[in-house]
Amino acid sequence: MRRALAEQRAGRDEAAHALYAQVLARSPGLPDALHMYGAAQFSIGDHHGALASVTEAVKRFGDRVPATILNLGYVVASQLARVAPLEAEAHYLRYLEFRAARARMAAVPCGRVSVVIPSHGHAAFVEAALASALGQTRAADEIVVIDDGSTDGSVARIRAVAARSAGRVRLVAREHRGAAATINEAVRASGGDWIAILNSDDRFAPVRLETMLRCVAGAGATWGFSRSECIDADGSVFPPRTGGRVGALRELQDGAASFDTVGLAFVAGNPAISTGALFFSRALFDRVGGFRDLRYTHDWDFCLKACLHDEPVLVPEPLYEYRTHGANTIDTPDGSADAEADELLRAYYRDACPADQAGNPFAPLPSVWGSLFWLRAIEGGCTSLLPPGTVERLADDLLGRIAA
Repeated sequence: MRRALAEQRAGRDEAAHALYAQVLARSPGLPDALHMYGAAQFSIGDHHGALASVTEAVKRFGDRVPATILNLGYVVASQLARVAPLEAEAHYLRYLEFRAARARMAAVPCGRVSVVIPSHGHAAFVEAALASALGQTRAADEIVVIDDGSTDGSVARIRAVAARSAGRVRLVAREHRGAAATINEAVRASGGDWIAILNSDDRFAPVRLETMLRCVAGAGATWGFSRSECIDADGSVFPPRTGGRVGALRELQDGAASFDTVGLAFVAGNPAISTGALFFSRALFDRVGGFRDLRYTHDWDFCLKACLHDEPVLVPEPLYEYRTHGANTIDTPDGSADAEADELLRAYYRDACPADQAGNPFAPLPSVWGSLFWLRAIEGGCTSLLPPGTVERLADDLLGRIAA
């Protein structure tokens, strides 16, 4: 075993494979040897053999070695990638027809648009946010600002802008209740048919409302989101190939267009990035029930629920300017944001409803997309969040197909 592991670490997979085979000849069914033998099989291209070996190792280990489940996920994904898209092909073609029909039925959009601004502790940026909302090529019918207990002078700055806006900006200032509660309150206080959220440290591109109304409402959809551009504290766009969190956000958005459907992109990530990138009807907001009281992922939670009602429209233009300034709520060194995201997905996978309970025929659900749903979740790095036994059942099904 030690020699085999040394060969494996050195990248000599054929030699490692042969040594693990010797171990198993002496001790058939040894879980650790089965696991590592399967990894070696996978490395040399024997994916069917790897599937059988790692599946058996998982059964022998039980839930004592989580790493075996993760590795089984990799092997399962390699096999599902060959069959799941083909099994979902007919439904995917119906999705393409649906998108084409939306494009053909595009009409002149109508309805009142409300911009809602949850404000908290962004005195340095809130005036720029308000200026971007007031400077739209298609004017908002109203701008509702609720300040969520700011203590940094934000309220005075908002009042000064409101006083110059000829009644276009309406402000409510009250004690701190959190982002989700503030957004919900602002939406319910608004009178628009369509809602555009603007966070108080961000900005709208000048054509945002005009474009979102045309692309979402004009297509007969009830919600959508645009691409976001990342700007720094001074309002400058980050240069190309910026690393870190900015690079990760751009990569997440780039990947959304390559998913089978826009809705399926939310199965393993949040390509909308921010509540501010969303544009939705008030009717959809009421059906979803507003934003859940989550500190970091209320936007992602809303999107997953909205996907059950209607397929979103992805507007590829960068119409929202997302400011990263070192004090964003999501920047948590203690990992609490990641923990909340994990729990959100864990609950979604666990409670995913049957297809007949979703109004969207292309909802991101296993009952709609079959094994393709699980494939996208595993590819997104979410194997450990899947309901217990899911990866094992997928592996057994694949082994059954191979045997047949």
